[in-house]
Amino acid sequence: MKALIVVADDSYKGEYSMTVQAFRQLGMEVSTGLVSKSARVNFDLDFTDNFDENVLNNYDVIAFVGGYWAYYAVAGKEIPGRVKPIVNKEVFEKILTKSISTGKKVVLPLALPAYAAKLGLLRGRRATVYPTTELISILKSNGVEFVNEDFVIDNNVITMKRVSVDSLTKALQGISSQ
Repeated sequence: MKALIVVADDSYKGEYSMTVQAFRQLGMEVSTGLVSKSARVNFDLDFTDNFDENVLNNYDVIAFVGGYWAYYAVAGKEIPGRVKPIVNKEVFEKILTKSISTGKKVVLPLALPAYAAKLGLLRGRRATVYPTTELISILKSNGVEFVNEDFVIDNNVITMKRVSVDSLTKALQGISSQ
């Protein structure tokens, strides 16, 4: 199996490295695509300027790493501090929409389930999210049933409350056996 990790912001410690480690433990070939000029990870694909949606045909699983940017973007708040991620939001949303709507196996950790819900991509589904009142209400107000579990698999989408190699591995084993 081939996995693509789409990185918008790598500021949340361990989110990216644990995702890579979990995929590799499951024997997957891992590629990284950047939608941010400020992310500091090694990458194979540069989506910072544009994105050819045919690239997604090469992957079985698409995971998204949103870091703190995802939380502030979905909450509509200004990111505190001086260094602000430079994310191509349009390309990020295109990849997210295309991945979910075409039935790709998609991993959304932390605040990203709320981001996808706000785009209408999870309406009628069950999902979890990093447990803040704000993110839970974004899910609910966009027609998503909040489930307070470490991870939730609903059809082709895995949502995760937290990121750890163990929970990612368990969730991915669950989705690969579907």
